[in-house]
Amino acid sequence: MCGLFVSNNPSVNASSLSTISACLKFRGPDSSSGLVFHHKWSLYHSRLSIIDVSEQENQPVFDNMGGVLVFNGEILNYKELGLKYFNKEYFSDSKLLSDLLASKKLNVNELDGFFAFVYIDELGAVKKICRDRFGVKPLFYYEDSGYITIASEPRVFKELFNTKVNENAISEYYATRSPIFSGSFFEGVNSVIPGSCLISGTYFDCQDFILESYKNNSEKELEDIIVKSISSRLVADTPVGLLLSRGIDSNLLKELGSFDSFYSIGFPGDADIEYLKSKEIDNLTIVECNNEQYLESFNYLLKLRGEPMSVPNEVLLYRLAKVASKDGVKVLLSGEGADEFFGGYDRIFNWAANTEHFNLDDFLSLYCYIPPDKNSKLYQKFFNLFDLVKFKTTFEIVRWFFIRYHMPILFRRLDFSLMAAGVEGREPLANHHIFEIAINYCKDELMCKNLGKAPLRQLLMKYLGKDFAYESKVGFPVDLRKVFTNSDNKTSYDLWFQENLKVLK
Repeated sequence: MCGLFVSNNPSVNASSLSTISACLKFRGPDSSSGLVFHHKWSLYHSRLSIIDVSEQENQPVFDNMGGVLVFNGEILNYKELGLKYFNKEYFSDSKLLSDLLASKKLNVNELDGFFAFVYIDELGAVKKICRDRFGVKPLFYYEDSGYITIASEPRVFKELFNTKVNENAISEYYATRSPIFSGSFFEGVNSVIPGSCLISGTYFDCQDFILESYKNNSEKELEDIIVKSISSRLVADTPVGLLLSRGIDSNLLKELGSFDSFYSIGFPGDADIEYLKSKEIDNLTIVECNNEQYLESFNYLLKLRGEPMSVPNEVLLYRLAKVASKDGVKVLLSGEGADEFFGGYDRIFNWAANTEHFNLDDFLSLYCYIPPDKNSKLYQKFFNLFDLVKFKTTFEIVRWFFIRYHMPILFRRLDFSLMAAGVEGREPLANHHIFEIAINYCKDELMCKNLGKAPLRQLLMKYLGKDFAYESKVGFPVDLRKVFTNSDNKTSYDLWFQENLKVLK
């Protein structure tokens, strides 16, 4: 897990290093490359060392052909690919990826992991600007006067090029807590689409796999693939822990995986941490946060990010990751992806399962925090998006939207809040192996008495019983009225928007 920066803009030079480092160093506290020059390109990389922690594996990686790679993420099947293509054992996923690129043997669809990378060949031609299938790792770019700059954080473009605030993104933020269509909060700064390369185009589109021709999955098949996914996400040369709550996703990971440590956080008296305290789980660290601590961390994160955060629990995740980092843990696993793949947002997926014809207004009223006005640009964007979707059922339309558009918002939240503490977040339930199993379940198999994720609940029932497995979803509340000054008696939602948007002024 790292921070990367690549630019051929002539305004980027040695004097730009302090700005670049200020925006990206937090993503890789173990080492920093400084500015490295390759033909017309300026490159920077900050590293969080997890696989092969030796200094020899610091980036950028120059290959024998004279090309150069900057890479953020993990290729977890790097050993298998090394044997397949080069008949030798690799100890670094970065070196494996570099060799695949240099030898022109890379098939991005073979990569099991999460990644964002840029590759420039020996002649100075950019050959890859690539992001993983589901958008786990962030990758942004800015084009100006025929030049391109690529980076892991939007703030660096704001600082280097004085980019203006994108007003459309603010409208999207009020509705979805993210610049869901704009790509970032800054004009001209876009996000590389998940499953695509800016040079060679789309290599993975989840829409192509949702065929609505369902197959029977056995419970053993599902359990085996989850166990395999957890095992792959434990690949590391540093300690790994699990983010644990009262929810079924993290508890399923706990029961099917093998972890040395568990971490949970909340405010004193929160239902989740009171429940976990009662279970006396070995090697569980419970962190309690008060209002003053929350406010201090909120202000720090907002300044560091340079753009609004998505949801209030980002602050709590950061505080929890700081504790894990002090314990030497560099990787934390979490349950993201299960809700999107398996229909876990009960209210909206229950509506979708019982609605024959998709209605945009009904969907927006259920999905958006503040639904857009019908005459707005944002409403038209939603209309145009769904007008192109050709699925037969409302359920699959909604599931596709959550996988393609909502899930990257969650990944961005987890990635930033943990990276700010020097910890990598991994999501074993959000990989293509589980995705290809999940899409074989129809709505009737996923929904049970208005609750989604029935196959996961049924699996967990074997370990923790039916009552726990079929509990309704419990929220992760933060009463912001007790955190921020609230002389106008605003709601927590209104306070969140108000305090976050200050960073754009």
